[in-house]
Amino acid sequence: MTMPSKKNVLFSIVVPAFNVEKFIHRAVSSIINQSFQDFELIIVNDGSKDNTTNIINEISNQNPKITIINHSKNESLHIARSSGVAAANGKYVVFLDGDDYFEKNAFAELYKTIQENPGYDIYEYGYIRQPSGEIVFPSHSIPDRFSAFFTKEYLPPPTMWNKVYLAALIKKAFASMEQVYLNNTEDTYESIVIAFYAKRIITIKKIITNYQTGSGVSTTYKDYNKTIEFLQSIKTMSDLVKLFLYRNDIDINLDNLEYLFLESTIHYYICSQENEEDIKKLFLSLPTFFDTRIIIEYLFQVENSYKKISNSKSYMLGRILLSPLRKLKQLFRIFLKENYTKI
Repeated sequence: MTMPSKKNVLFSIVVPAFNVEKFIHRAVSSIINQSFQDFELIIVNDGSKDNTTNIINEISNQNPKITIINHSKNESLHIARSSGVAAANGKYVVFLDGDDYFEKNAFAELYKTIQENPGYDIYEYGYIRQPSGEIVFPSHSIPDRFSAFFTKEYLPPPTMWNKVYLAALIKKAFASMEQVYLNNTEDTYESIVIAFYAKRIITIKKIITNYQTGSGVSTTYKDYNKTIEFLQSIKTMSDLVKLFLYRNDIDINLDNLEYLFLESTIHYYICSQENEEDIKKLFLSLPTFFDTRIIIEYLFQVENSYKKISNSKSYMLGRILLSPLRKLKQLFRIFLKENYTKI
């Protein structure tokens, strides 16, 4: 770890970095070149094997605001964020992934927003999806965001990197989280725990950051092994949320949360596979990661949708998934017909 950065700053910017040599210089530059300078930058080098380490060391030697925390091995984005939060000295904490970058004057805009709207635990802001240039704003603020995570109708965007967090709150939240390897679903786990502690959240219509897609850091939907990793991460995340609920004596059913992740897995991952055998193998593996009840509920819900889709992998998948259900329904019809005629 380098020498500690400035104490009693307004913002602690936490940047987890793992093998982002192509992007990390841009990310760091977007921070240290801000017009508003009341901040510290904490870079958590999460066991990078590329040139990331050399780049951030060179930059930090030129700027006393930067603190580097080095992990000897890759411990996951979740652990990297935890390390950064524990080291933060600021009144507020802001996350930035190593392949993303801030807008010019972003910190000045955030400072102005906080001054005009004091007393909130979380300030949620807009971003630009790159390289498409699509502008994304938070839709609206939900009074009970914690409960919303467990409803089928709406799932709040589980993104950690488009918000300003009150440091006291997020330190408490991360201290109550399990310190386990977690990638792909870490934003959901962290967002749920933070929402439990957050009382006041405000959404602001300002573009603060740029979210990089297609960089190789984002999940690749078509990759079979990545899909298995995603499924394993879902199971881990679900178990962690259950443990958190149990420890806080909260009686909430996770069926809706798991349903949404199952839906996402099938729609984005399984249907994106280029090999039909991989589609079958992934589907057959679902009971390992999801409760059978959730799978059956999903299949019955989407049957009509699959029937309406033609000439697509979704339709092919639908035929695979729905074949045993159709046979089951036929048996039910025969059973009901026989018993009805006896009466």
